[in-house]
Amino acid sequence: MGLFDFLKKKDEVKIDFAEVDSNEKAMELAKKGILSPLYLMPLRFNGEESARNRLFVPPVVVELKDRYDDMVEELLVQGKVSGYSCTPEYKGNSFIPAKLIIVASQNQEPVFTQTINIW
Repeated sequence: MGLFDFLKKKDEVKIDFAEVDSNEKAMELAKKGILSPLYLMPLRFNGEESARNRLFVPPVVVELKDRYDDMVEELLVQGKVSGYSCTPEYKGNSFIPAKLIIVASQNQEPVFTQTINIW
């Protein structure tokens, strides 16, 4: 037993995201609270609440993306950006993205870029 093992949750479940190879499997993990919905184009940026704009990721990724979206929103208010994209990258057949790449741009030039590595 390691020094910090007591900090780990006793019923913490390890998930191999490579095995989540269908939307049904992702939705089952979401029902269990292991995954949460994330909107690529945030609803506050007029993204649509649809399956085309939604994917499933661990809840901590949703929180991290929200923080980055807060930063982008501030740049938008300041007039420093006018474009936004969040692009998922996948491994194999997994429905869970391996990473998200967030880019805010002005005149097609990136101003703010962040990558969230998921697995």
